[in-house]
Amino acid sequence: MLTRLAQQLAATLEAQILDGRWKVGDRLPPERDLAGQHQVSRTVVREALEDLERSGLILRHQGRGTFVAPRRLEQSLLGHFSIVESLRASGKAVSTRLLDERVVPASPSTARDLDVEVGADVLHIERLRLADRVPFMVERTWLPLTRLPGLDALDLTERSLYEALRTEYGVVLERAVESFEPVLLTTYEAESLERPAGSPALLLLRTTFDARDVPAEAARAVLRADLVRPLVERKVHEPVRF
Repeated sequence: MLTRLAQQLAATLEAQILDGRWKVGDRLPPERDLAGQHQVSRTVVREALEDLERSGLILRHQGRGTFVAPRRLEQSLLGHFSIVESLRASGKAVSTRLLDERVVPASPSTARDLDVEVGADVLHIERLRLADRVPFMVERTWLPLTRLPGLDALDLTERSLYEALRTEYGVVLERAVESFEPVLLTTYEAESLERPAGSPALLLLRTTFDARDVPAEAARAVLRADLVRPLVERKVHEPVRF
């Protein structure tokens, strides 16, 4: 639990960061300077900085100093996961780099998710998502070619996959079942996301269904944990009091 002085200092530093006194990537003053500026002990400064680090506002690097962290995208877990749309709405320039696209036989897990036979042809697409040229997600998608014949012939390099499903096949996606879990980046994922291997990440598993409640997409996405933070919002229903 933070001491009162540490809470006050953390609140002051947070306000200065959010007000733009320090920009993303800026180095904060050393602990001794912060202690002198705010007339507190270095122990209080360390407590306040630890609290800001837990909140995702700063990054602390041994021997290098303390830096303002990139803003994390807070993505609601209610409704369909739409991180790309959320990033665009926040003013980010989102781009996609196609890493792989090929027809593969459905594995048992993919066949289960897509409700197709094991070994059936599915289109596998792997994409790297970037925001302002910074990679934040590696996304792998599998789609059933038995229900979407010819999808592998379409150029999806710049085209929205969901738009192609809607216009070319009349498939409108209506709901998705998703789960999150914390993972560590593999060497391959780390290279793609420009992070050290073993860095914390979020694994998103998703199965998306069309208007007939038929599975149309299975996806596995790995997201940088330092850039994305899931947000849960709930309504609180309290009993009526007379």
